[in-house]
Amino acid sequence: MNIAQMLLLFQVQQMNASWQSGQGNDGLNDLGDSGNSGSQLFAALLQAAIGSGTAGSGGSQVNDHQDSSDLQSVNKSSGSLDNLINSMAQKYGVDSNLISQVVKAESGFNSNATSPAGAMGLMQLMPGTAASYGVQNAYDPIQNLDGGTHLLKNLLDHYQGNIPLTLAAYNAGSGAVDKYQGIPPYKETQNYVQKIMSGLNQRDWEA
Repeated sequence: MNIAQMLLLFQVQQMNASWQSGQGNDGLNDLGDSGNSGSQLFAALLQAAIGSGTAGSGGSQVNDHQDSSDLQSVNKSSGSLDNLINSMAQKYGVDSNLISQVVKAESGFNSNATSPAGAMGLMQLMPGTAASYGVQNAYDPIQNLDGGTHLLKNLLDHYQGNIPLTLAAYNAGSGAVDKYQGIPPYKETQNYVQKIMSGLNQRDWEA
């Protein structure tokens, strides 16, 4: 309610009080035939003013909703994702840059990515892999990064810190790496390893 509305309501209330005490004028009597006309006018104006205030409150609720949406967008920003990756790196003792390069190669940092084979989320976890690492929602960035980083950690331990073999196993599976006793002769896997190793600025490595 603004100042003008408050003054108007006050004036009407004063006229209503005077009219009801027998001092009302003819102009106000023209508003109705009963002694409640002034009160009705006052109530109507009051309700209108309150209604106006409520509409403004509704606008604030819309803005709050927009602010919430904006906040969700911020939470999905690259800076926030970097924080999540750093957190997982510390949790599992895996280089954060390695995690970032895997995410980049797997999904392009798209948490909603799904491959034709059914791999899901940032680190493209297959349903069976996700389940084995306790990931209930593979499209949730936190759960996906946790499961994917845990898998990377286990592969790094299995291959004694050998990053190319770890990446090959992440892409093609440990069975393929063990079968060929090195990076499998799959074009996709070799390109995958090369892409990530280049991203890590480690170009001097043997397939």
